[in-house]
Amino acid sequence: MPKLKTPTKHNLLLSQCRSGQISQITVLLGDSKIKMRLVHLGFHTKSIVELILIRGQNLVVSVDGSRFAMDKHIADYIQVEPLS
Repeated sequence: MPKLKTPTKHNLLLSQCRSGQISQITVLLGDSKIKMRLVHLGFHTKSIVELILIRGQNLVVSVDGSRFAMDKHIADYIQVEPLS
């Protein structure tokens, strides 16, 4: 699991959020290949992301109006600050 860049009580990984939680992306973690893949999918710093559903190791998230299904291991590369 990637480590948080600036660990605070307000920052956590997207995989640690609860269902229905709305957050703002603060940092994309990982190597450049992973970061670019996330950016091409629409995950940008300061974007608002909602965790819609958690099913086992899979998450359904909404970012900028688009819904994505992703594995929890990929969500570990997205650091967020909860808004709700």
